[in-house]
Amino acid sequence: QIPSSGSGRTRSRLADAQQVRAGLPRAMAAAAPVAQCSESHDESGASCEQLYGPYPRAVPVPFINDRGETSPQPVLDAAKTFADISSVDHRDKGTPDEWVPRDGRLVRLTGRHPFNVEPPLSVLNQHRFITPSSLHYVRNHGACPKLTWEDHTVLVGGAPDLVPKPLEISMDELVAMEPRELPVTLVCAGNRRKEQNMVRQTIGFNWGPSGVSTNVWRGVLLRDLLLRAGVSQRNMGGKHVEFIGVEDLPNKVGPGPFKDEPWGKLVKYGTSVPLARAMNPAYDILIAYEANGE
Repeated sequence: QIPSSGSGRTRSRLADAQQVRAGLPRAMAAAAPVAQCSESHDESGASCEQLYGPYPRAVPVPFINDRGETSPQPVLDAAKTFADISSVDHRDKGTPDEWVPRDGRLVRLTGRHPFNVEPPLSVLNQHRFITPSSLHYVRNHGACPKLTWEDHTVLVGGAPDLVPKPLEISMDELVAMEPRELPVTLVCAGNRRKEQNMVRQTIGFNWGPSGVSTNVWRGVLLRDLLLRAGVSQRNMGGKHVEFIGVEDLPNKVGPGPFKDEPWGKLVKYGTSVPLARAMNPAYDILIAYEANGE
């Protein structure tokens, strides 16, 4: 989800492997690119938008009632981005995500909230390669954080011997760094789980065949942020980069594995990748701030 208002911070912490909190990423950009555009251009001089565009229209079309009705067509046609849509989907009313305009065509897999959706298969068939960002599949464990570009920051920290120069960087500072832009296909690990559940019930909910989407993502290499924070490329064995979200979620797993730091009633969502992978420029792990040119 693209944040629109509020404030918050995203943290990235370097940790020993024994201290990594387990979890699946809510959104991760890691896949083999078809082609890569550095500084928005590839070696031929073509920009990503020239290579893969024009990008499909990404303005969401919320259903304002259970009959599938939408805002008047002239209002939708005049909207340039999701921020121009004032209506919300009727299923989001009364939830923490009521402020987020969402496309009513998305197939909701876990009821009204939290928001876990996939696009109709017809949408993927229609657009083939690049998925409209407003119809990208979503896997959420809680509410969408309410953030603003002006106030949001990214924190990079950890033990002093691992991160000697911890930093806090604003979004404008992030954009000023050298960018990387490339198409990335994301797929949920539960894609087509509904068919598995028909054979034998699993603990996961019923994903259909559309838990997969492709956007052209633009951002900064995680490696560049870690180098700026003084992280060494030597002795990387047994170390991970831990990503910690802004949102507070109800604790459903207990006190956690750390006796000196027991988890409380609210916990952060997190995931991790090996430091060696994060520092390898061939992996193109991004801190992304733009999708399909927006």
